[in-house]
Amino acid sequence: MTLIVRTATALDIPQVHEMMGLLARHHGDTATITPQVMQRQIFDEARGRIVVAAEEEGLVGYALLVERPNLVTGGVGHDINHLFVVEWRRRAGIGRALIAALREVSLGAGAEVLTISAQAENLGAITAYREMGLQEMPLFGVRFRVDLTQTNGLTA
Repeated sequence: MTLIVRTATALDIPQVHEMMGLLARHHGDTATITPQVMQRQIFDEARGRIVVAAEEEGLVGYALLVERPNLVTGGVGHDINHLFVVEWRRRAGIGRALIAALREVSLGAGAEVLTISAQAENLGAITAYREMGLQEMPLFGVRFRVDLTQTNGLTA
């Protein structure tokens, strides 16, 4: 099988949307985003960049890259916010190929750093990232969130 890793196009949205739903389900979430909102956020507003992995059968993976300004250094960092490979093609180097492609994108954009996270129980991803030479970052504290869709989500 020939693997091609490339920047996503609007024509890829239906397949990426389907894979994104599978990733959300894997994390215990329910995807509510529509393909139209994905189109607007990624292609119309450029809020992120999607890279896809394609084989003869179609798309077998995707990754979402988002930019984060660094107000300490004045530079920019990139974060791989989503990384997904269809179950039947896992452990075939597709995730590695997506990360390598995003590394090149980040280098070309002048990013200072490229980061990716994994859930603590995702030992396969953690092992793969370590084997790729990614440096583990120490935990720096507890992370919090507020659901802004709820009226009682934040108190002053």
